[in-house]
Formats: sequence, structure tokens, C-alpha cells
Amino acid sequence: MRLLSRFFGPVQAAPHGATHPDDRDLVRQQDVDWWNGLSLKECQSLQKEDDRSRLGAFRKLTETGGLSYSAAGEKVRRVFPTYYLNLEQRADEKFVLGASDAKLPYALRDRVNRALKRHLLDQQAVERASSCNALVRQLIRARRI
Repeated sequence: MRLLSRFFGPVQAAPHGATHPDDRDLVRQQDVDWWNGLSLKECQSLQKEDDRSRLGAFRKLTETGGLSYSAAGEKVRRVFPTYYLNLEQRADEKFVLGASDAKLPYALRDRVNRALKRHLLDQQAVERASSCNALVRQLIRARRI
């Protein structure tokens, strides 16, 4: 490891992520360990990947789907999970949402992505939910994720 840090510089650890009191029952120790095992660059890469996916879907919905910006934003919010790193980011929301629709702690990202790959968040379930985050909370509390 020292040899790599000599060439590439020291690896900065992932920033400490806060968990809102309403979300403490969602996060397991394995989630925290996964997050703490990431580097700062990996965290930034994950954020860019999420932003690119949401922006691509938003542009497709507005440009080829003909939806308004607000309708496309709501649709993207319904389909893609959103995360926060600190409590200010959790509170920073452009849509009027219920508590179950609030952003998820970033420590849950790996578990949510594994659930998406296993198709636990199928299209019909997402369409019935008020948002992807609400569905994730429901599935975690039901111990399905």
C-alpha cells in the first residue's frame, strides 16, 4: 500500500456520512462498513454516476418524451433513489415530499443497487410507490432488502 501511495499520493477516506434519526433503523453495520471502505475518489465517482443517470433520464423525458420539467423531475424522483451525505443535503429538496420520500443515507447505496440488480424494485412496485426512496424504506423495514 505504501508503494501505491508513493506514486499516487495518500488515499483519502470517504467523508463521514451522517444519518438522520428517522433513518437509523434502515442502516446496518455492514452498510457503514461498506461506506467506510470507500475512498473519497470512489465516493465522488458514485455521485457522478448517480447524477449522470438522473440527468440522462430527465433529458430523455423532456426532449423525446415531451414532459414538462416538473413532470420529468417527479418521474425521475419516482424511479431513481436519491441520497444524502449530511443532514443539510437531506433537507435540501425541490419537491414537496413526505417523510418516507426523503433522501436516503449514502451508506445504503450498495444495498439498494444490489436490490435493483435482483429486481426487488420492479417497475410495477416503483409505479405504485410515491417515490423510489419510499419503496426502499418500505422494503428495508419489511426485511426484504
